[in-house]
Amino acid sequence: MRVFLLRKEAGDNGIYTLSEKEKNYLFRVLRLNVNDVFTAKDSKERYYKAFLFDEGSITLERTDAPEETLLDGLSSYKGPFIPLTAFISVLKGKKNEMEVRALTEICVKRIVLMNTEFVQTPLSKHQAERLTAIIREAVQQSGSREPELIGPVSFEEALRMKEGRLLILHQSTIEKTRTLSEALNDFREDESVSFMIGPEGGFSDRECIAAMDRGAVPVLLNTNILRAETAAIYTASAIQALLQN
Repeated sequence: MRVFLLRKEAGDNGIYTLSEKEKNYLFRVLRLNVNDVFTAKDSKERYYKAFLFDEGSITLERTDAPEETLLDGLSSYKGPFIPLTAFISVLKGKKNEMEVRALTEICVKRIVLMNTEFVQTPLSKHQAERLTAIIREAVQQSGSREPELIGPVSFEEALRMKEGRLLILHQSTIEKTRTLSEALNDFREDESVSFMIGPEGGFSDRECIAAMDRGAVPVLLNTNILRAETAAIYTASAIQALLQN
């Protein structure tokens, strides 16, 4: 369900002051008017009945029935999502932006950026800030929960951060390689899943071996050759589809 994502807490009087960007979103994008009522959500997943008090502020009232005042009639999946961590290598240009937006909409729990061996361009401070903004936009559009964004971290640090079953997607020939369905065949409901996607050119053999030494399952997708950003989105989508009850 589409809701308005709050960037901060409301004041003691329940009044929330809108930023210029928020005003533009409400009045120009959603075409709301003063006195309109809609659903808002804060970073702690608390929902509010929001009243557009004037052109610069809204009032907030906690609600347990957010569906009553949605911004539109679009529904969202209300079943359980797999606790999923996506370890993605830093990519060139705006590829990480596309990747992060889609992974947020797919409801990935954590997104960890990695500096792996074949990363070609480091992530700038501006690009990192942009990714945070993109996550907020994606949450506001899709109604998904806001994922934790971490990094960039080294590949070795990423291995230490894994949760649950770890899959490493690769392009080379590894003897114990499995398909995605084989790697998740004995998955338990109380488990979580982490997966690693390399940069343009993939992971090095050294990185693949290091991951496997830490218990990672090597996975080769039964697809055409995918771009790194496409592989991340495909993998997250396939895991959610395979494991949702």
